[in-house]
Amino acid sequence: MFSESQNDYDIERIGREDSFRVPETVYAFANSSGGLLLCEGFDPVRLIPSGIPCVVEAYGKIYVPPLAWHKKPATLNGRVYRRIEGQNVISGLRSRIIMARDSNDPSKDDYPFKNITLSEKSITEFQARVTTLNEGMKRFERDEFLRRAGAYSGEFMTFAGALMFGDILRVRAVLDYSGGHAEIQAVNIWDSYAEILPRLAAPLSSKCSEAFRELFINTILHADYYSDKNINMFITSNPPKVFADNPGTIRGTIRNHRLAKMFALSGITSRLTRRNNLHGLEIIREYMPSFRLEENMLSFRTSATLILEGKSGLPEPVML
Repeated sequence: MFSESQNDYDIERIGREDSFRVPETVYAFANSSGGLLLCEGFDPVRLIPSGIPCVVEAYGKIYVPPLAWHKKPATLNGRVYRRIEGQNVISGLRSRIIMARDSNDPSKDDYPFKNITLSEKSITEFQARVTTLNEGMKRFERDEFLRRAGAYSGEFMTFAGALMFGDILRVRAVLDYSGGHAEIQAVNIWDSYAEILPRLAAPLSSKCSEAFRELFINTILHADYYSDKNINMFITSNPPKVFADNPGTIRGTIRNHRLAKMFALSGITSRLTRRNNLHGLEIIREYMPSFRLEENMLSFRTSATLILEGKSGLPEPVML
């Protein structure tokens, strides 16, 4: 890792490793939905091509907004570059090693997990919902049902099952309104979906509630629970918005395959629940076109802010 006080020799040495990626990435961000450029140990300002707008947020941290529609696509050396959603440039050996290890791991939730306390209530609710949607799952006893759902692997609970039904997770929603302060917490994914989400979405307008649901589900489904087991959401009424923060950076592939299977079986991510076949970010951006994901490549967390719209103003928090 390099400090901000590196001399020109070190900057050039780092630049030989990473600077060639900066112009192409800047154009890809500008041609798409924007992006955050992070360089560990050197400032990429001098490497950004002229004519591409950018906002310097801090040393080595630059936000590149999307170009106006009539200026797209901008070309670099006759080529058009576009981003993969959420991907940013990061310089530094430590960061690249962590990202390479993450990308080479096909699934983060497949490993056996021992000595876990399970919530019978969560399992019962999940099984009832799955069997309502899938007739064929009704004939299986609980253990075989959970195995087929992905919660068991052999004789052990999988990490996905522990996250879904155990007590190893912390999903925390902090409500900070003008009338007071409250927190809602869950210790597994099913409870966060079945109990926290309905409470938070209830006072929102129809389109806002739909976008909030997508943000909530993606936040808990795509987190890297191996690095951290804390999901945080901070909700305010002045201004009305939610800030969602989860461990891990955005991948081009699914990180938690078994969790994704359980979400699909229970209809959480079913196409039947979506409107006009829109998915994920499309639903959110239909409600809020300026929505963007932000990756902190140094702490390896992803965050996003969604402006909230209530049916008739957001309610005051209820102390729980």
